[in-house]
Amino acid sequence: MRKVIATLLTCAALLTGLGVIFVASASTVRSASLHRGDPHWFLMRQIAWLAVAMALGLFAAKFDYHHWQKQRWLQIALLAAVFLGLAAVFPPSPIAVGRINGSYRWVGLGPVRFQPSELAKLATVILVSVWMSGLGWRVRTFWRGFALPLGVLAVVLGLLILEPDFGAMFVTAVVGMALLFVAGARVLYIAAAGVSGAGVFLALVLHDTVRCERLLVYVVKAFGAASFLTEWLAGLIGKTPEQVLQDVAASNKKHQAEQSRLAFINGGPLGVGLNNSMQKHYYLPEAYTDFIYAIAGEEWGLPATLGILLAFGAILVCGLLIAARAPDRLGRLLAFGLTLLLVFQAFFNIGVVTDCLPTKGLALPFISYGGSNLITAFVAIGMLVNIATHVLDPDAHIRAQLHDGPAARGA
Repeated sequence: MRKVIATLLTCAALLTGLGVIFVASASTVRSASLHRGDPHWFLMRQIAWLAVAMALGLFAAKFDYHHWQKQRWLQIALLAAVFLGLAAVFPPSPIAVGRINGSYRWVGLGPVRFQPSELAKLATVILVSVWMSGLGWRVRTFWRGFALPLGVLAVVLGLLILEPDFGAMFVTAVVGMALLFVAGARVLYIAAAGVSGAGVFLALVLHDTVRCERLLVYVVKAFGAASFLTEWLAGLIGKTPEQVLQDVAASNKKHQAEQSRLAFINGGPLGVGLNNSMQKHYYLPEAYTDFIYAIAGEEWGLPATLGILLAFGAILVCGLLIAARAPDRLGRLLAFGLTLLLVFQAFFNIGVVTDCLPTKGLALPFISYGGSNLITAFVAIGMLVNIATHVLDPDAHIRAQLHDGPAARGA
């Protein structure tokens, strides 16, 4: 297990180091433009957030994860913080930052801004894991093993939809439902909820013009303008397939995907060199946040892009090993959920940047600019390390049995 911990921390450190380097390069142009010629303004803020994230990650590594189940007030406080944080992004909240790019996602105190949806993702893993680990055989029941945790999850997802933040909502929903599945909830209940949720999600996307057009661009690229699906989507926004084809070719609806693709083409196998990106010169929107993986490919080529993929793959393996060897049910669920949260979001982001998925704003853990993203990633790694250290403790299994008590014996 010591090798697993070392590998996990090495991968996190490698990704964080690459993140600092690529934020330093990708943000220079916009930073100089927005902040009186200072090309390093975003970099300095990223380093400051990194210090905070490392401190919180270290605390999470030392904080015994069993306290989440033994101290009920911690659960209540976390749930309240999530609800209040997600509600505080909307006016007339005094800490709401306001609408940015069509969404209310931020709260702020002076120059400090935070995205409560990141806390919601992490809290979903903790609260669902704590609840399901204490049920024992009751995980198979409808009300306690499915309806109650799903109800809380639905409230969180509803607040994310209102922002709207479809990316965070999708990641939170996938992680939450996956935890219910591995915890032992009935597959029939999960399947029914999944189908219903997918229908609601699709309906929301289709009634949002901007997101419907993004989906339409993806469908045209994948199936062509003459497909039934294209005709149906085009009809929903009042266009013919011919107009769709012209619109896709002439408009900027696929601008981000096209510019991201050009970044990889410009970079080639070995890249154009650090700080030599052309796409960061206002060609590629969100170059230092959601689409930073494209800048990595342009400047450092395959060594960077494949290295990032391999690092996240190693985190996946390490996280699953920790989950498999955790001394109790709570540790297994937490480790699985935290690993899935990090890796699923990473591969979702990479899928968007490489034009394999419809365009959606979502940070690349450890690498994208932003303090909320860094804090969530480091706390997740810290909690994984804490679970792993309990595996090394020879008395962990005895304490785990005492901790789980009747619930574990009834499972």
